[in-house]
Amino acid sequence: METSKIKDYLKSDDIQKVKEALYFLFDNHSYDEEIVILISKLVTSKDRGIQNLAIDCLSQLPLEFQLIASNCIAPLVASDNIEYRNIASDILVKYNDVCYDALIPFLSHPIDDVRQFTLDIWGNIGSTKNWKIVHSLLNDPNKNVVISAIMALGNIKVPDVIDDLIKKYEEDDEYKPFVLNSLGKIGGEKAKEFILNVISNESDQLLQLAAIDAIGYFDASIEFLDYLLSKLPLVPRQVQPYFLKAICKIGKLYCEIRKFPQELREIARESLKQEDLEIRRAALTALGNSYDIFDVDCLIQELLRFDLENIEIIFQNIIHNSSLEVLSDFLEKLTYQKDNGEIFASLLEFFFREWDAIQESKKIVIINSILSFSEELPDSILFDFCDWYNYKEPEVLRTVFFKLYQTQSFVNKAKLEEIGAKYDLL
Repeated sequence: METSKIKDYLKSDDIQKVKEALYFLFDNHSYDEEIVILISKLVTSKDRGIQNLAIDCLSQLPLEFQLIASNCIAPLVASDNIEYRNIASDILVKYNDVCYDALIPFLSHPIDDVRQFTLDIWGNIGSTKNWKIVHSLLNDPNKNVVISAIMALGNIKVPDVIDDLIKKYEEDDEYKPFVLNSLGKIGGEKAKEFILNVISNESDQLLQLAAIDAIGYFDASIEFLDYLLSKLPLVPRQVQPYFLKAICKIGKLYCEIRKFPQELREIARESLKQEDLEIRRAALTALGNSYDIFDVDCLIQELLRFDLENIEIIFQNIIHNSSLEVLSDFLEKLTYQKDNGEIFASLLEFFFREWDAIQESKKIVIINSILSFSEELPDSILFDFCDWYNYKEPEVLRTVFFKLYQTQSFVNKAKLEEIGAKYDLL
């Protein structure tokens, strides 16, 4: 399509011609300055098809035309129509800081909401270009504008603003959580020291939580993680699960491989009772790759939430990394759960997949538990386990069976005899 024809079609009152031109432009990128201006006018079209096509064209506009489009689109941030404002935001963010020159006049707009909305776009881009303009808006008379400036500076990440952000923290309670978030994003020792001081000394739990979220942005050394762990028991009990989540977020591998002392393990066990899935995943991370006997009850309760990822983590650590004592206790307690069938079915599936990697002693513990508590299991699950053992390890099955059959402990002899007859073990 010739350039002159594209322009004629874009100016047309014929909807189909406008759409045809936009489709062609989207596929062929045949832009010039006038075409970009014409397309920019169409983002407020009453025809949804034309509007969406114009937005698509502007969203993938070549770099050399983005400044022209920015000058056309930026005035929409002052529109009374929130849809048009959001369209402008979506397009301009794709242009990165190319659009900043077009946005600058709206940072001093007389309407508070316009300044705030413009700052939000600027902050979402987060370029250091012209950052001092944003910095100056920390003194804006409107609190919402100041909050947007604080958040934008956090995304821009210029360390020079840290002192002024701390002043804003002290100036007004409304600014405090936003300052903490931005300090975490900017980073550095001064920001870290300030945030840790809030965690240690702030009585407001919401601010403690905001500070805890903020430390998640920091890179963590082992020394820093050890310091955070030393602080964990000192924060209020209600806050501890969130603090644990932040610690595990920045040092997951370290938390997995380190064996925590019982005091911290108890915090992790309590955190497994939370509804928040991320907290529960952090709690599993904090319990590490090897469980102890005190962990078993909370692990079973987590299994009964039926989160597949957590089930996989627990089975992996119970069967491969934990002691025989823990494995045995886990299986015994699991059999007495009301909904044990589904969990044992998942365990059997895991068992099939991991068979070759499982230690022989643990295979024996598993079949011993299955036979010992056979009356507590659904027959379908019981015999699936026995079928597998009879196929893979018939002698192990026979040895464990006879040892149980001859024992004086509380074993259901009738159920064992049923199993023995089925597999010719008697």
